[in-house]
Amino acid sequence: MKPTLRSGMGAMAFSAVLPATLALAGLTGHAQSNGPATPDHARSHHHYQLIDLGTFGGPNSSLPGSIESINPSGTVTGCADTSVLDPDFAIQNPYFGDPYIERSYIWTDGHRTALPALRGGNTCPQWINGNRSIVGFSENGQIDPLTGTKEIRAVVWDPERRIHDLGTLGGNGSVAWTINDAGQIAGDSMNDIPDDLNDWEDIGMPGATQTHAFLWQNGVMHDLGTLGGPDSDTYAINERGQVVGLSTINSIPNPGTGLPTIDPFFWDGRKMIDLGSLGGTYGVAVAVNNRGQVTGYSNRAGDDFHHAFLWPGRDGKIVDLGTLGGSGSEAKAVNDSGYVTGAARLPGNTKVHAVLWGNGGILDLGVIPGDLCDEGMSLNSRLQVVGYSNQVSCGGPHAHGFLWEHGVLFDLNRLIVNPSALQVIEGVFINERGEITGNAVTPEGNIHAVLLIPCDEFHPNRDGCDYRDVDESEAVLSDVAGPPPSSGASALHDRHAASKKMPGLD
Repeated sequence: MKPTLRSGMGAMAFSAVLPATLALAGLTGHAQSNGPATPDHARSHHHYQLIDLGTFGGPNSSLPGSIESINPSGTVTGCADTSVLDPDFAIQNPYFGDPYIERSYIWTDGHRTALPALRGGNTCPQWINGNRSIVGFSENGQIDPLTGTKEIRAVVWDPERRIHDLGTLGGNGSVAWTINDAGQIAGDSMNDIPDDLNDWEDIGMPGATQTHAFLWQNGVMHDLGTLGGPDSDTYAINERGQVVGLSTINSIPNPGTGLPTIDPFFWDGRKMIDLGSLGGTYGVAVAVNNRGQVTGYSNRAGDDFHHAFLWPGRDGKIVDLGTLGGSGSEAKAVNDSGYVTGAARLPGNTKVHAVLWGNGGILDLGVIPGDLCDEGMSLNSRLQVVGYSNQVSCGGPHAHGFLWEHGVLFDLNRLIVNPSALQVIEGVFINERGEITGNAVTPEGNIHAVLLIPCDEFHPNRDGCDYRDVDESEAVLSDVAGPPPSSGASALHDRHAASKKMPGLD
């Protein structure tokens, strides 16, 4: 199964160290006073029950690393192989790439239910909101006459599990990436304007016409436009209807990338705002919190490396979040307190570690001993971080899923109370109740989506749960050399403060 496009760091050509480092109270044994206090009872570590979300008879299922696959109440969505080979595999839409027909599902209270497709064929979800509405894409039974491949349409499955085609902006394809609790949906759609520059891995959807970001609400798909070039691409939406992603600013390819200049954008509800760059010609906004803080990454001057950023800074521009001393870094997620997780290179550029940025600094979360690199993929308000590590090379197969909390890094496999033949290789998303979705490998080498439910006060009386606290001696301790020095004042700015009175791996 090919999960979709947005799940890795690519070549991770990440430069320059952030002058200040992170000091967060309650996160390490060297707490400082400028971080959030953590109550003693909340510092305990818990065991987890593993649930194999399985397949529909085929070999694989998986959860891409960019989707919100579990909602606040613990309902999960994903897609899985059936046992039926796709008779149109040769012309299958590139968003799939699997010889088996894939079907979407919803899992709740121990029961998994298949979701309908538009007209048979493949489907895959991308996001589930708190109301159990799910968005994604489905084949519609049509062939794109401009490319000869099967068309897909952005869809929403309502809480009654009915499917609705959201249409397009006039072109032959669309995809819905994300939905908020108000039912606003953000995604991408092709229009009918020819576009020779459309490169779906970097800019938009696979096709022959322009791709534009859209916002769908009240039954209407609104074109969000671009920053001046032909294409734009959505990544996330928050509860205020603000949308982030990337957009071309012109149609002139740059010699270093072969692409037009691409900048991260922020849609404020009225217009698309160019967030600028860190000096290079490629940048993307990957996540936005409910305060309107945006994180992503941008190439540096020369386009050799990229750095993680947070927007807005005090001057209204993006803030370079820096690295661990190597050439680059990359952000993946931001919580509502402005903390960001992702990965950064160490001096020498042979290692990449998962990190937590906040309060103007950076904290190295370490790596599982024996593994070479890791990356944080998701975090919650309790500053629990999940992600994955690689063992052989930074761009190689994923080896272990991890959980980092209260200054301690755990191999997720060592926290599971119901061992199975599955090896958890990725923690993809964690919700506010500490429930984790991820991916695991079977003894046969296939991938299965999994759910890990903590044995804690939020999940009482679960059969087979071990409710004893996990001793930190069971943790996989990181190889961090020592505590970072205290940071200075934060360079980050809450732009709503006045009205209220944060390669390698793939």
